[in-house]
Amino acid sequence: MLRIALTRIVSVLLATGWVLASTLAAASDASVDELYQAQPNEAVIYYKRADGQYQDWGLHLWDGDGRTNGVNELISSTAWDVPLAPAGVHPDYGAYFIVPMTGPDWADFMFIVHQGSDKDLGGLDQLFDRATLGGQRVFTFAGVSKLFSEPHLVPPIAIEGAAAHWLDRRTLVFNPGPVPSVRLYYSADADIQTDAIAKKIIGGRSVVLTRRTLGAELRARFPHLADFKAWTVPVDLDIGAALKGQLVVATFNPDGSLAAATQVQTAGVLDTLYADAAANIQLGAQSTGQVTHFRLWAPTAQAVALQLYPQLDQPAQSLPMTFNDQTGVWSATRPGNLQGLYYRYRVQVYHPDSGAIERYEVTDPYSLSLSRNSRFSQVVDLEHPSLLPTHWGETEHGLGVANTVANTAGGAESRVIYEAHLRDLTLSDTSGSAALNGKYGAFGEPERASMAHLQALQQAGLTHLHLLPSFDIATINESAEQQVKLDDPVSRLCQLSPSMQTSSFAEHCQSDQSIASLLRSLPGDSEQQQALMAYIRPLDSFNWGYDPYHFTVPEGSYASDPQGSARILEYRQMVQAIHAMGLKVVMDVVYNHTNAAGLSDKSVLDRVVPGYYQRRNPTSGAVENSTCCQNTATEQRMMAKLMIDSLVVWARDYQIDAFRFDLMGHHMKTNMEQALTAVQAVRPEVYFYGEGWNFGEVADGARGENAVQWTMAGTGIGTFSDRLRDAVRGGGPFDEGAALRRNQGFANGLYYLPNELRQDADQDRADLLHQADLIRVGLAGNLRDFVLIDRTGFPALGQDIDYNGQPAGYTLDPQENISYVSKHDNQTLWDNNQYRIADSVSTADRVRMQNLGLALNLMVQGVPFVHMGSELLRSKSMQRDSYDSGDWFNSVDFSAQESGWARGLPRQDKDGGNWAWIRQAFANERTYSSPADRQQAAAVFKEFLSIRQSSQLFHLSTAEAVQQRLDFHNVGPNQVPGLIALSINDGQGLADLDPEVDAILVLINAADVSMGLAVPGAQDFVLHPNQQQSIDPTIRRAAFVAGEFHLPALSVAVFVQPQQGEQGPGLPVLGKDLSQRPPLGRTPLHLLGTATSWDVLDASNRFQYQGQGRYALELSLSKGFYRLTVGNKADLNWGRLGAVLTTDIPVELDSSGGVMNLQVAQDGRYRFAVDLTDLQQPSFAVQQID
Repeated sequence: MLRIALTRIVSVLLATGWVLASTLAAASDASVDELYQAQPNEAVIYYKRADGQYQDWGLHLWDGDGRTNGVNELISSTAWDVPLAPAGVHPDYGAYFIVPMTGPDWADFMFIVHQGSDKDLGGLDQLFDRATLGGQRVFTFAGVSKLFSEPHLVPPIAIEGAAAHWLDRRTLVFNPGPVPSVRLYYSADADIQTDAIAKKIIGGRSVVLTRRTLGAELRARFPHLADFKAWTVPVDLDIGAALKGQLVVATFNPDGSLAAATQVQTAGVLDTLYADAAANIQLGAQSTGQVTHFRLWAPTAQAVALQLYPQLDQPAQSLPMTFNDQTGVWSATRPGNLQGLYYRYRVQVYHPDSGAIERYEVTDPYSLSLSRNSRFSQVVDLEHPSLLPTHWGETEHGLGVANTVANTAGGAESRVIYEAHLRDLTLSDTSGSAALNGKYGAFGEPERASMAHLQALQQAGLTHLHLLPSFDIATINESAEQQVKLDDPVSRLCQLSPSMQTSSFAEHCQSDQSIASLLRSLPGDSEQQQALMAYIRPLDSFNWGYDPYHFTVPEGSYASDPQGSARILEYRQMVQAIHAMGLKVVMDVVYNHTNAAGLSDKSVLDRVVPGYYQRRNPTSGAVENSTCCQNTATEQRMMAKLMIDSLVVWARDYQIDAFRFDLMGHHMKTNMEQALTAVQAVRPEVYFYGEGWNFGEVADGARGENAVQWTMAGTGIGTFSDRLRDAVRGGGPFDEGAALRRNQGFANGLYYLPNELRQDADQDRADLLHQADLIRVGLAGNLRDFVLIDRTGFPALGQDIDYNGQPAGYTLDPQENISYVSKHDNQTLWDNNQYRIADSVSTADRVRMQNLGLALNLMVQGVPFVHMGSELLRSKSMQRDSYDSGDWFNSVDFSAQESGWARGLPRQDKDGGNWAWIRQAFANERTYSSPADRQQAAAVFKEFLSIRQSSQLFHLSTAEAVQQRLDFHNVGPNQVPGLIALSINDGQGLADLDPEVDAILVLINAADVSMGLAVPGAQDFVLHPNQQQSIDPTIRRAAFVAGEFHLPALSVAVFVQPQQGEQGPGLPVLGKDLSQRPPLGRTPLHLLGTATSWDVLDASNRFQYQGQGRYALELSLSKGFYRLTVGNKADLNWGRLGAVLTTDIPVELDSSGGVMNLQVAQDGRYRFAVDLTDLQQPSFAVQQID
């Protein structure tokens, strides 16, 4: 007889199409006998779909977090885009997958069933735990995440997913089928189960839920649940007590039998009950000298005890904590200063992932210091003298040097940001103390080549140093005895990685040869480097760090001692040293996800308040992972509080000057505005910027107005602009294979130097003109309303220029424009260019293309952002994503002797499909730069830095100033392709921002030939003094002669009109006749209805713009009755319901639509006119014209 699983299924059965018979269908013995018989070293996974369609469904396999056994046991993990295919299809149990293991005694592995980006089985990372499942095979069903150890023809009725949501004290939303009865079950013992045969709920207590209307306030607060049905929770239910246990909503058929059951998500009601009262409470451990307070927000916990560890190898002292039912906070107070003492919390809480009451110890989400590898939190007073560097905080904002570029007058737009990875910056720099390579302490050694390079950039005009994540990172092992470094002997790698001993590198395992030496001995186009790195990656201490563990603690691997608070002092010393250089510090923060959730060892938030801090799928309850990992939910108030409290600590206590937000679009706009207000209250000049990408479950405001490019306009918070980036580089960040070659950009040869995949000169010219328009918008601060003449001669606003179906211009202030041409993500600028540049282009011209791209980026209005080493022609050997590719592929040589080019093929799992193109590039001797090339490129870059900082005109502070002063020449349909001419006026009639010049003109030539351009009104211009003395002899030939500017090939030249005493005429912005710009921009407007067509949109019913905000269309009509509207069947639908049109009498249009009526008394020609002079009051009129 088959064993029936009485446990929950984390998914929604209602949507799967499974049909249950009156009794559970059981398999025949014959059918069971036909199942695949696994070999001892195999696992078998059955996957059954109701539709029987298995094409392209496969298994993603890995040995990863969440497993109980730390040994890698899979023969081979899979790449996401190459899943394990089914071995066959069983007629009763569906497709089956045979997973080969390394031996007969394997224990577990992780898997996902997916088809492309569509995950099944609840969207969860599934653990195949052999001991729990009791065998080598498992049975699964589409839409059901429960794993069954016994065969079933259909999934049993079970507690499925978490499709009910408790929003406030009396409101729960849930979309059941057409059933008459809905009940809420609750149990402090987590004993609620389903009896699939009897079709009833076992255990717990219950209350009846009654239908109600979901109010407007809750619909606005939870837009993703706005269409759910609302239910009233009885007033006599003890809500606080119910929330501390298991919660299930069940529906029942008319005969009283169980129809379905699902768990309840409770984030909304938890905010309602506790967030106001907890808003101003200081959480975590605070030592005030004579007493130490511990506070943990854990409102669903049944019990919490403070575990104090005077010695980490001794049992803890356990102290009960007290619960406050108004705030949801557990607290304990201990006399004395406990500075340096380690602690954890022992929590007893219901966890939806296990469906049980769990008991475990967990670190403090508000930790300020940690033990090695983050196993224990540590009590610290951040004002303790032992943690304060000498002279800490004695100068303004911690800057050790008062007279620096970073402190000169100028707004946010005067910033220039240099993005660095802390380890990359100093690890390979051998000019300092070896023990400090790759550490915080390296910044305190100004004689290092890396520090000297930073200082030189600062003196040229760099203002900010952006450090990739330096908070506590989950994926770096901080134990030195378990790490491998490149200068270690290969024999040590073999000791720590036993699989090396049976690999193709086994012959080196007895050698004293260093790992770095072995890597250097391999050919530059070899696959072997990346193969060897696969053994090194799990053991090195390299990672970009986008794997947050504890948000408010410095990473331990960068400290001299990861055990305890040395990291705090050394982090502050690093900040102090950077400030002493005259630079400000940017911290890269990652509050949009955590490394782990659920019951994983590295899960913190989701073990303290299960189901609250992580953003969950509204039906399955699975944690969303569109970011990459376990998404957090900053729309929940206590998660937002955690983020804001953490930011305040970094700004106030570590003197951080700016914050870059990873995947900022996964936060809400209100999160960012509130955070900026709170941070600026403790450090007034802090600047925020981030990635405003719009995707995932939050896209387009699905969980509230999210912090994306368009919505952040007007906030003063910067967002990265992909518009100029893609135009300069070509293509986009997701290009693969031939697209990496085909999609040339403005700065790597499009049109003038086409590669072999560009065969259409007319198309190349059109593409280049469009790229030039995108660059012009970027140079003008990416402003939404900046006026420019586009490539067609159209008087466009920035928002009218198309970028992949989106408006190119979106900012309302220049400081909101973060402009870049490369950063840590994707290929470096050099690597990107080698994919796209034609093979015949010389090395010298390749260097000029690099210089052109970087210089162009420094000429923007807004905030230029520069990837470390790009000025040194940095390569990562064509790595697309080097986040975990180690020091071999990521290092930077500030002596310019090496660039990183051709250090082996990049990782096969990420770039294997591009290897043929990469080998082609590596085989071309013109792609190899020399030390002299790199030194000259760095010098040219510093020239442009100093040019940018030489004049306030390059960092105008308002959109109005940009509009008044900035203009483009060589525009419209007759422009010379590839030549951008930008002027900035400081002449008469304007405030004198730069007393040295009356105007500046920047010429950018992407062509392989010299260019000349006459600009009306230009006179007395000279080449910028820096370029007159340039290290680049070619640019010294740029000149203004007889009213014409002359510019060499592949160059950027800056000309100035010197001011002679009082302001001269300058170079005024030419008048731009906006009356010729349609109010709707490029959006077409059509007459719809029986006079034309309700469905067809073409020239026959398209209005023509007449100027002055007016549109018109002429038609010949026969006598009769007509029904009309105005629009485009997309975002425009204007009309006036029931209006009767009379010739020559305008009717005000309603944006909500409505059919208008027209009676034509006689055959004739009629003119239909739409007046959009005032978009808020559009009008429509009909006139007979013959």
